[in-house]
Amino acid sequence: TFVLGPRASDARAGTILIGAGALAVTLGLAGGAGAQVLERADRHPDRYRGPSPLLVFGAYFFAMSLIGLVLLTVLGVDPERPFSFFGIGVVQAAGYVLVVWLFAVRTGALSWREMGWPTWRGPQLRTVLRSAGTAAAVMLPVTFGLVVVGGIVGLLLGVDAPQVLPLSETPLDGLMVTLAAAIFIPVGEEIFFRGFALTAWLRDLGERSALIRASLFFALVHIANIAGVDFVTGLSQAVLQMVVLIPVAFVLGWLFLRYGLAAAIAGHISYNALLLTLAFLASKLPEPGDPGWPST
Repeated sequence: TFVLGPRASDARAGTILIGAGALAVTLGLAGGAGAQVLERADRHPDRYRGPSPLLVFGAYFFAMSLIGLVLLTVLGVDPERPFSFFGIGVVQAAGYVLVVWLFAVRTGALSWREMGWPTWRGPQLRTVLRSAGTAAAVMLPVTFGLVVVGGIVGLLLGVDAPQVLPLSETPLDGLMVTLAAAIFIPVGEEIFFRGFALTAWLRDLGERSALIRASLFFALVHIANIAGVDFVTGLSQAVLQMVVLIPVAFVLGWLFLRYGLAAAIAGHISYNALLLTLAFLASKLPEPGDPGWPST
């Protein structure tokens, strides 16, 4: 019903089908995750005893689809508006935290400390701040390097990166987009993809395999919302995104393994903030033919 719903001739029937399908799959995947907790209860304490991060993300994805359906069709929320984008970003980040707490912390599979959450007291605070500063410094050349690589790959493929952020017409709009894209969403994603998923796989697979799997997982998730005008364009944009996001995920994973969750969060925030800054500066450049464009 989730797949066939959009094809329904009646919009209301389609909404009901999509909602019913999203709810059924969410409950099914959540039940599967719960079953894995029971099946793995007898594992050695050094191994991961919680549900697969893939199952947990599946439950999260379809639950967010259901929430998005309510927001868009029932409440009439427009995701292209900056304030709506901010609200959706907060909901997405809160959803990541909720599923990690529900399936990892509450089941006893992993604690927040085991997932790298720092202690903010005494000398630990200085360590956290030093790690965050190191992560920001690391992401500066990484971001500029990937902007260049992405630009070259985009030219070779003949595509631009997909537009995922709403346009900002006022400073307040820009603030809402920045808070969502550069603060809330990075925190939620790092808690899930590095704190939870990478830690879970680390216990069973070892550092190298866990880092590779978590990085590919992160990149694949972020190309799921690409909607090109045709198949070739969509595929080209997906390849472009993978070329950029896999190195980003590797660096964030390395920061997590080396310095902890606070460093991974700081690195992700730095990366997104730099991209937003570069996009803002690029929007101020004159277009060919504009009064500010150099004449020959």
